[in-house]
Amino acid sequence: MKKLFLKTLIGSLLIAGASYAEEFTPNGSLGFTQTFYGNAGKYKTESSHPSAVLSYNFAKDWNISLQWDRVWNMYDYNGGENQQDNNFSGPKATLSYDHGMIENSKIKWTSSLMVENEAEFNGTNQTYVFAQTAFDFSEYIPKGQYVQATQFAISPMYIYGWSTKGPAGHVNTGILSLLTNWQLPADFTFTFNAYAFREWYNGSFEISDYSGENSYNSANYFMVLAWLGYSKELYKFNNQTSLAFNFTGGFDPYISSNRSAVWDPFIVGNQMYEWLGPAVDSGNNKNSYAVFALPQLELTYNYTDDLSFSVFAQVKYSNQVWGDTEKDWKLQPQGGVSVTYDF
Repeated sequence: MKKLFLKTLIGSLLIAGASYAEEFTPNGSLGFTQTFYGNAGKYKTESSHPSAVLSYNFAKDWNISLQWDRVWNMYDYNGGENQQDNNFSGPKATLSYDHGMIENSKIKWTSSLMVENEAEFNGTNQTYVFAQTAFDFSEYIPKGQYVQATQFAISPMYIYGWSTKGPAGHVNTGILSLLTNWQLPADFTFTFNAYAFREWYNGSFEISDYSGENSYNSANYFMVLAWLGYSKELYKFNNQTSLAFNFTGGFDPYISSNRSAVWDPFIVGNQMYEWLGPAVDSGNNKNSYAVFALPQLELTYNYTDDLSFSVFAQVKYSNQVWGDTEKDWKLQPQGGVSVTYDF
């Protein structure tokens, strides 16, 4: 009788395991985007930005993402006025886990761990470890006829960075953030994220004011990112080819601090919508903002169900200078190509 029971139990587990295995199939995508930036008025911002991304769901609820970004200027940067040097390489890897709903609630819990290396090509190199967990309460927000919350998450974050080449130093960052996304009428979306954080600096990571007379080993920050998004298919040529209009615009970011200094917190560049920031970082960064509008035309060709190609042209309109001199609004032409393969 016991043998029969064990055989039945083992058989049931094997069947359940086989059924579970059939429910999930590893999958992912591989993408490459090449973006070209033109000059913004008198600001020499002409540069090139290739980006490669591999995203792989290797197990149920688990994802690993590998991304490499590189940017170089298409002119000879000589440190002159109104130029931006963005010779930079940033490979990173992110491991993400979906915990599912907490107990019997509607709170969705997700976590991730990212490691990124930033090479500046000026004799310095930094590595950052970015840990994040998020509790999404959007299912508790009533869905209105015109506005629906697709994300409303409280997200604690922690970042540790250290100098891996150049003068020694490290930084600790503690962050509490609110991450939200909203579906609006007529194909519009709205993203509003707010971050309150404190950084502790050591060695080469210490920040200084513009006079160079004072340095700080800690700072408090408040940051807001807010974007209005829109996407609409304009024309469908056939089953494989279509033309779309996309738009994104808003604060990228607004940020304030208790320090009037030259600063560049890692979380700012990590969470911004636009990969390249303003052309000139000057003035009083104790209270500053970057505002932009980015309309885009995108032509997409779906070669197969798994392989697609896109060509896009866009123009960015933004205040090109941060700090006290936030006034020079300029147009910057941009364009590029991308390819995506799903597997």
